[in-house]
Amino acid sequence: MSRSREEAIALGVPVTETQHNMKRRKPWHDYSRKGTYMLTLVVEGRQSVFGKVVTAPVAKSADGKQTVRAYVELSELGKEIRDKELQKISKYYGMVEVWKLCVMPDHIHMIVRVKEDMPGGNHLGNVVRGFKVGCTRAWWRLSETLPAGDAAGVVAGGDGMLPVLFESGYNDLILLEDGQLDNWARYLDDNPRRLAVKRMFPDFFTTMNYVDIGEWHCQTVGNRFLLDIPLKVAVIVHNAYSDKEFADYKREWLACGEAGGVLVSAAIATREKEVMREAMNSGYKIIVVRENGFPPLYKPAGESFDACSEGRLLQVCPWEYHMERRIISREKCLKMNRLVEDILSIGQTAEDEVFL
Repeated sequence: MSRSREEAIALGVPVTETQHNMKRRKPWHDYSRKGTYMLTLVVEGRQSVFGKVVTAPVAKSADGKQTVRAYVELSELGKEIRDKELQKISKYYGMVEVWKLCVMPDHIHMIVRVKEDMPGGNHLGNVVRGFKVGCTRAWWRLSETLPAGDAAGVVAGGDGMLPVLFESGYNDLILLEDGQLDNWARYLDDNPRRLAVKRMFPDFFTTMNYVDIGEWHCQTVGNRFLLDIPLKVAVIVHNAYSDKEFADYKREWLACGEAGGVLVSAAIATREKEVMREAMNSGYKIIVVRENGFPPLYKPAGESFDACSEGRLLQVCPWEYHMERRIISREKCLKMNRLVEDILSIGQTAEDEVFL
């Protein structure tokens, strides 16, 4: 009897990556070749099985400002993965090096270097699959779920069967540009602090702050940390796009949101609004460039308030608030789209801190 793909993966049976999953993979890239990647693996159901975020004493700078310090206190499973399962990657794939690791309560980030082309038909998917299987078996063992006997004979997933630890698939970013690796490393280092800030100061995500983006001095309301997420796409729809071209781009943009990335748009054109509406309804992370600033005592309302307080939305505007009803000029539309492109290029700098 044939097994499903997920059952085969859970059992460690090799599965050929014959077709790319548009939600996760880059169809134009050969994952058997050498390269550097940032990988994200998410726990099924977002269970916090790897540990908990602990807030360290709040640090004060010389001018009296305070900033949150935080770290992840690993569970036994988190330690097992860090100290044992991670080491198996290089053991079984000598050309693969885990350069940096960030274990969060319900997901894992790692920066992986494939130092030479992988032989024998192997590819990055094989490496990740083996790691996920090892982590799942460690989870079974530590939770005393695994029955006595040969573990390889146990089917995972489905009714009455042992669960798998991670969601299906994984997200990857490919190192392509100078400075990208440093941005990834800083993003991983800062992950616990960002989560701690969100939990400790929920109002921080619904009040107005200022941030410099390229040439722009912007008012912002919402989760400013969305700017630092490496995986972002610009939702800009040109009039020249055919229906097929738009459908292809829309699928790509929404796939980015499904993979945990951020959709960035001024949402000017009808089709741009359509994509961003679907992203909002799906619970994806979005950044919206506004034509008008924020009035005094502004608070987002309705679904925007919920999205901001949940850390899924950032509203950005480089212009002060006005009460006039204006038709947005073509020049201003171009400026808004230029700001969208500038947002895509943001990488957190070493000096960047959020002061509270």
